[in-house]
Amino acid sequence: MQRKVSTQLDEALFRRARLEAVRQGRPISAIIGEALRKYLDESGTPAGLGGAVAASWGVLSATPRDVVAIMREEDDFLGS
Repeated sequence: MQRKVSTQLDEALFRRARLEAVRQGRPISAIIGEALRKYLDESGTPAGLGGAVAASWGVLSATPRDVVAIMREEDDFLGS
């Protein structure tokens, strides 16, 4: 899955990235993504941050009403 992001870059840095993208015949997003990946790999940032929560994000959908109903079913969870 890919996520669209917005950021501001120094004009000279953006120009260098754009020229490299043209030189390689690739989208600038691929160049920036590759550079960020390399930076994070070299800094030792683990790839799977977030554990079970991140891995299961969006797997089950529940409305706020569903959540309240589930919490009410649990013994004294809401104190009522």
